[in-house]
Amino acid sequence: MKTWKSVPFILAAMLQVTSGSESQSSEEELLMSLLEGYNTDRRPVKNVSDAVNVTIDVAVAEYLHLDDRNHMLTVNLWMRMFWTDQFLTWDPSDYNGVKSLRIQGSKIWRPDIVLFNSVFEEGFGETPDFRATILPDGSVTFLYPFTHKAACRVNINSFPEDSQVCPLKFCSWSYDGVQMDLVNRFPKGDLTNLGPNEEWEVTDLLAERHVHYYNCCPEPYPDVTFTLVMNRRSLYYQYYIFVPACVLMLISLLGFLTPPESGERMTMVLTALLANVVNMEVVAGQLPKTSTYVPIIGKYFGAVLFVNALAIAMNVIILTFHFGTFRAHPPPAWLKKSLRIDTPSRWAEWFFWRCFRRRTISFPPDASGVRLNSCIWKDLEATLSGRTSRMSRPYSTSAIETTHLTKPFNNNNAMDPVLLAKMDTIVNNLKASRTSWEEKRRIEEAMYEWREVASRFDRIFFAMFTVIMIVVNVVVFRQI
Repeated sequence: MKTWKSVPFILAAMLQVTSGSESQSSEEELLMSLLEGYNTDRRPVKNVSDAVNVTIDVAVAEYLHLDDRNHMLTVNLWMRMFWTDQFLTWDPSDYNGVKSLRIQGSKIWRPDIVLFNSVFEEGFGETPDFRATILPDGSVTFLYPFTHKAACRVNINSFPEDSQVCPLKFCSWSYDGVQMDLVNRFPKGDLTNLGPNEEWEVTDLLAERHVHYYNCCPEPYPDVTFTLVMNRRSLYYQYYIFVPACVLMLISLLGFLTPPESGERMTMVLTALLANVVNMEVVAGQLPKTSTYVPIIGKYFGAVLFVNALAIAMNVIILTFHFGTFRAHPPPAWLKKSLRIDTPSRWAEWFFWRCFRRRTISFPPDASGVRLNSCIWKDLEATLSGRTSRMSRPYSTSAIETTHLTKPFNNNNAMDPVLLAKMDTIVNNLKASRTSWEEKRRIEEAMYEWREVASRFDRIFFAMFTVIMIVVNVVVFRQI
């Protein structure tokens, strides 16, 4: 009983095997019939005056890379070409209902579509030999993947916030527009299969047909140009280029807050300048060499170098005022007036708040307890008026400036010559000490005034540098 139930299944399997073998033999018979006497060099039209209409479409696959320095785009495309071959038609009923056939591409006529702006080392790159799908009405669909290397003029004027437009121009190398007409299938290419790219964001793939006339030939030459539009992802460059440059500029700004006495002010500013130069060299190594324009990042680094050099010049001026050898003489009156040192005002007190303030140096009493003034000791002068031999010294006792002695002399008593000589020496030493002290006080007063000038210039340069730094960053970042 079970044997009789399995008979229909066995018969169905036998019929399926029989139909499969018949279909396979039909495809082989059809293939032999179509390729018999077929010439791959002959255009697939029965009327030689007719043009072969070829439709082209592309899809961007996984890989895409734009070499900025060499102006070269490498992209993996899926090429899709469609045309009608009038010599590859058949009636499906004559071949057991075969409605499609796949033939090796090298066995049939194919359009010689090449990428005109290709940068292959040799030629334009050979079309891979994939199978073509043929329908009974002669419609041929030829699909194949291909990695194209195309020349793309890179515009880095807005780098790293730039957008690049790379054309891919496809055209026939052998046939003109009279023999083969090339059109695009859709107004845009296919981007659905494009994987994520870490450097570029592809926004569009436009397709446009053009017709060109060349000097060599009067016939038209149509082409289809696919324009790849993409924007650069700038996070990498902002983090590794702009942020360090801003930090280096801030370091130059902090140099104005370093005390001149520390000796590290110039070291800090020079280190920031050298680090910025190194950073600029690294960025320049990633950009294409061009003389037509300077990118925004190049302008930014140039501005940063200028600001750092300006900071060095400002610090040189400040340190010169603070440690210069000319400080033995006080600053000129016009300079002190300009800096509001002797004529303070409300805005000056606010702006120069906590700047260096000049200290007043007092002249203390001498260690001997004698206070010197402009009075003349008349008693001692009268006593020594007859001793002209002692007046030949640089400072005579007749010019002694004093006020009091512990015990006044009696003019009627004679004075010991040895005592007079000792007193003469003491008074001359006191006079020289006072002159030296007053000179030292004058020099120190002048030095304090120059330090106050340096401190106020430091505050002015700090404000100027801050404004310049803000303006440079605002101007550059507004262009990005």
